[in-house]
Formats: sequence, C-alpha cells, structure tokens
Amino acid sequence: MRLSKLTLFIALATSATWVQAASSATQSSEVIKTDLDAVTVTATRTQKTALQSAQAVNVISSEQIERKLDSNVFDTLDTIANVSANGGPRSTGHKFNIRGFSDAEDVMVTIDGMLQTFEKYRMGSLFTDPDLYRSISIKRGTSTVLHGGGALGGVVQFELKDAADFLQDGESAGAKVKLGYDSNNEQKNGSVVAFARPNDSLDILGAIVKRESDDWELSNDETLENSAIENSSVLLKGEYFLSDDAIIGASYTQTKDDQRTEFNTTDPGAWGTVYREVEQSVANLSYEYNPANNTLIDLSAKVGFTSSEVTESDGVGMLKDYIGIESNYEYNITTLDVMNTSVLGSHTVTYGVQYTDKERIGEKTALPCLKINYETYACEQYGTTPTTAEMTSQPGGTQKRSGVYIQDEFNWQQLTVIAGLRYERYSTSPTAKFQQAFSTLDTKLTHSDWAGALSVNYQLTPQWAVFANRQEGFRAPLIDELYDQYGGRQPGLELDVEYSNNTEVGVTYQANNILTDNDTLTARFIYFDISVDDEITSVTSNVINPVPAPRYANRASNDRDGVELEVNFATPRFYSNFTYSDIDGEDQNNEPLWYLPADKIALDLGTSLFDNSLQVGAQIVRRGSRDVQVMDRATRQYATQAQKSYTLTDLYASWDINSAFNLRVAIDNVFNKEYKLMAGTGGGIGDYGFGRNIKTQISWRF
Repeated sequence: MRLSKLTLFIALATSATWVQAASSATQSSEVIKTDLDAVTVTATRTQKTALQSAQAVNVISSEQIERKLDSNVFDTLDTIANVSANGGPRSTGHKFNIRGFSDAEDVMVTIDGMLQTFEKYRMGSLFTDPDLYRSISIKRGTSTVLHGGGALGGVVQFELKDAADFLQDGESAGAKVKLGYDSNNEQKNGSVVAFARPNDSLDILGAIVKRESDDWELSNDETLENSAIENSSVLLKGEYFLSDDAIIGASYTQTKDDQRTEFNTTDPGAWGTVYREVEQSVANLSYEYNPANNTLIDLSAKVGFTSSEVTESDGVGMLKDYIGIESNYEYNITTLDVMNTSVLGSHTVTYGVQYTDKERIGEKTALPCLKINYETYACEQYGTTPTTAEMTSQPGGTQKRSGVYIQDEFNWQQLTVIAGLRYERYSTSPTAKFQQAFSTLDTKLTHSDWAGALSVNYQLTPQWAVFANRQEGFRAPLIDELYDQYGGRQPGLELDVEYSNNTEVGVTYQANNILTDNDTLTARFIYFDISVDDEITSVTSNVINPVPAPRYANRASNDRDGVELEVNFATPRFYSNFTYSDIDGEDQNNEPLWYLPADKIALDLGTSLFDNSLQVGAQIVRRGSRDVQVMDRATRQYATQAQKSYTLTDLYASWDINSAFNLRVAIDNVFNKEYKLMAGTGGGIGDYGFGRNIKTQISWRF
C-alpha cells in the first residue's frame, strides 16, 4: 500500500511540474537552487551540498523562511522528510521531532556552534526568531561522532545572519526595514537591520525583531485562550579580517517573551495560567584560519555562552501553590569547539576537540504552608516569610562534557569512504544541598564511551550513486535523570549510558537538461534502521515501580525503520521540491512505538515571472493517520485511538516593486482545514492547529 500511494503521488506531482517546466521559456540565467543543492558545512564538517553528503542532510535558507513569512522556526520544517514539530500551537510549546526522537536530550541544537538546550515540564525546548538566521541545517539520524553525545535522533544547527548577507556590490553601509501583519491573530511584526563595511577588513550588523498579537483562532473556529504573542529579539554581529587567510568574529543574540500564558503549552487541556518571562541569549567568539598555500590548515575555533531562563509567577488556581511566589528554571552552557581539516593527498582528515559545561537551576520562592487540606491539597494557611528552595522535580547541578574526534574522508576514483571515531567523557555533579542530603552516597558521577561511524559512497555513473552509512551514538544520563526525587523516590545514581545505532542505505540521482536546455533534476532515496539499547525511561507508577525505587532506569529498548524520498526539479524560472517519508517501530515488548510521527507527503513548487520580479508558489503537505495510545481518565487505562489524516495547502508570493521595495503575501491553511497536532508529551493527539492565516509584509532597503 505504501508504494502504490507513493507511486501515484509522484506520477501526479512530477507530471504537473515537468509539463509546466517544459512549457516555460528557458534563458541563459542560472537554474534555481533547490533543497538538495544547498551547501552545508556545519552538518558534515566539510563543505558539501546536501546531495553530495550522501547522508540525510537538509538546509533551510533564509530565502525559504522569508518565502512563507514564517514567524516560528518550527513552521519551517513542513517539507523535510521525517522532521516535524511536537507540541504547540503556542509559541513556546514546540520541540523538534527527527525520526521520532523528540526529547531535548536526543536532538542536539546549536546556534552558531554554541550548544542550546532547555527542558521543562509542559513546555517547549527552543525560543528564538527565524528572522535572525541565514540557514538552518538539519542532519537526520545519529551523529555522535562529529557533534557529540545527545545527537541520537539528529542535529539542528542555526547560523546567524551577518553583514555579507545584505551588502551588495559597491555598498559600504545600508539598512533594511520590514513591516508585517497576520490576519488570524492580528499579529503586527517588524524588523530593522543595519549593516556596514566601513573598511575592507570589518563587517558589522545590528538587528531588532518584534512581534505582538492577540490570541490565535484554531482550525475548529475556536479561540486559543492565552496564546497571544509579545516577543522581541536583537542580534549584534561583527567580523574582522586579520588578513586574507584569517578572520575573527563575535556575535550576540537575545530573545525575550514575557506574557500571561497557559502553564501547559505543549498539550491539550487547561492547567491554569501563569505570568511567564522567557529569555534566551547566545554570545559567541570565533576565529578562522585557512592559508591559501597550506592544505594542512583549515582551522576553526569557537567559544561561547548560552543562557535559557524561564521565570513563572502569579499562578492561578492550583498553580498558585505549585508556582509559589516565583519559580525559576535556567540552563547556562559554556561551549568550546576547535576543529581543523588537513588535506593529505586523497585523504581529507578532520579532527577536533569539544567541551561543554552545563549548569541546570531549578528554584522556587514561596511562603511556607502551615496548614494544608489533604482532600484538595490546597494550602489554607501560609507563613509570612518567603523561603527559596531547590525543586526536587527540576533538580539542579552541573554536567561537563569533553570530547575528541577524528574523521578521514578518502577519495579514490568513483569511491568515497568516510570513517570517524569519537571519545567522550561526562562528569556530573549535583548541587551542594543535594550532596548534603545524600552525604553517604557517591553523588559525583562519570560516564564515558567511544562511538564510530563509517560511510561508503560509490558513483556508479555521472548521474547515479549508491551509499551506505553506519553511525554509533550514545548519551550520558541527564542531571534530572540522575538526581530526580519525584514522589519521595531515591535518585538514579546507578544509571548508565544509553546507546543508538543508525544504519542507512540509499541512492542519489542528478542530471541536467532533462526537458529543456537548462534544467536540473536531483533525487535521493534513503532506507534507515535505528536501534536504541539501554534506553533511559521514566516510570512513576507505584504499582510497576514501587517507591522508593528511582524514577529513571536503563530498562527499555526499541527499533525503528523507515524510508525517505526527495525529488527536486528546477529551471531558471521554475522549481519543484517533493518529499515522502514513512517510519515504523517497536519497543522491547514488540509493541508499536505509538509516539512516532505520521507518514508525510509534501510538495513545494513555484515560478518566477516578469524578469524574476514576481515569484509565486504553493506548498501542499499531507500527513497520514496514525494510531496513538490515549489515557481513559475514568478507567485509568490506555486505549488505542486514531489521529485523522489531513492535508494543508499554503500559498505565497513575492513582488520586487523596484530595487528598494518588496511586497510579500502568504496564506497558511488556505482552505481552513480542521486538523490536530502531535502533542509534546509522549506524542499523543495534541491541540487543534491554526486556522487560515493571511500574512502580508512590505520591506525596503536604503
């Protein structure tokens, strides 16, 4: 059934696109770049296009983000195979889902190379504005060797914009202003970017982005209460060329989101509201040295600091006691990343060291409860002196990670072999208060292991290539998994490393001048199988896991496999990107992994008119039905329930009025289709998605 549906859709999609392409008048201008033509360095550590990497790599460019006027980074994922968002639809309720891995510890996220993570109950994992970035690189599948422990499902890497992205030939300075409006939630958004090259050695950029809106209207025609947006972002970035071979850079970005909102932003159901202040900032220093006459040195060194902080106060209802006067959740991460590439004949050797120091804070300030009602668990009498205490459900601590790796890329005629090896060591310590409470136990823990990777690519003909990849991965236990004391349980100090193994086989195709004198067709098909062993899982049931046994243990395993197909076709005037993905899996009891995403088919196509001054396009995404486990609150038992399939259609257009002014229009969910998202907790059935949204934006540069 899978292949018959796929074959039908490909036939319909490609016949329509190729007829359009064949009827378009070709010119000598450059063919439009498609998804598989995008160049990535961060995901592969050596410069390649997504197709040449022979791995599951995609790059989302700033042009693609602007094309649909996306106001959330998770809105950019719709057309990528086996990549989506869990949670939402509120702005702070999303997490990345790559091949069914959606926890923050399984999908590594970096911003200009600086590690970014955040995990909090009933909340998303990343808070930033898409307008800050020149590209988002996504590597699907295990990627521990090059990027470190925690990349079991994949890696998402953000690259900030800089002055070179805006400066045109002969310019020394300029600015760009954008003003936009979204009809659904009456969102007003705007940005100002100033950029300059005061001399041949210095590039500088500054940007401000602001968004403000009312509540969203969902696809079932109901209003999503407490979903209004009020956030702002700033970006400062500079680069100084020490010579033709060396450059230093510095950047700082900050995003703030302060408003009253639902405590639960990832799943259906009202929990009550809190006033929530969100702040994420990233500071980065970098140095690059690549002498033109020395193939042994291509050096990159980065050091930086990431801070993600959420403060909650003024809880309503049951949250009044849960939040207290103020609850603070914080991650502070220092990252060091040094890498060099040496070319030795047919060998390209990449090696480096990485270090992170992650601090996790969970503190609550509250008035002590002197009298509690044990029927309702509501406090009936408070003390008068506030106290600050650590949260046992959000334990603090520090975790230091040190890693070294080497990768050798060997090229011989039509054969490319890439082999890599990594060693990584973790040192984890709890807070001083925790150490005092468990003074008789060894609470300072270390974990370490090796991981390897092997990739083979063979160019059968100038058009066809086949490849196979094998990548090992692991992650150490998290701070909260080791030190959690939920419900009076003991900490999980005996936890060990969790492992994954990712196997991929595939074929790529690339050809030019298929239907015209100037076109290109690229395609990639991948079959993958991922096994997870010694999986760390949480069990809070007193029946299955009686107190005081630890909440977390290496008690599970699972296996998942799937297929991914990407087909891109482009001419100087027309492009078409098609993707299909499917995934299935079972756990150690041969039970289905019901938290996996649905099958997805996506088509994105567009054309340029009137000497490329007008671009119009459409995006169609169909997600299949899937079975999930839903809790029956009356019987306290799980039952299987189907989440319905749905198809969403989006339209977009861009008009360059002249060299200074541009007008954009985009329509999300054109037919106002009713649909539900995937929930953020366990991948169940989530809230309804957004209804129709007409977005407009005008920009001008001077």
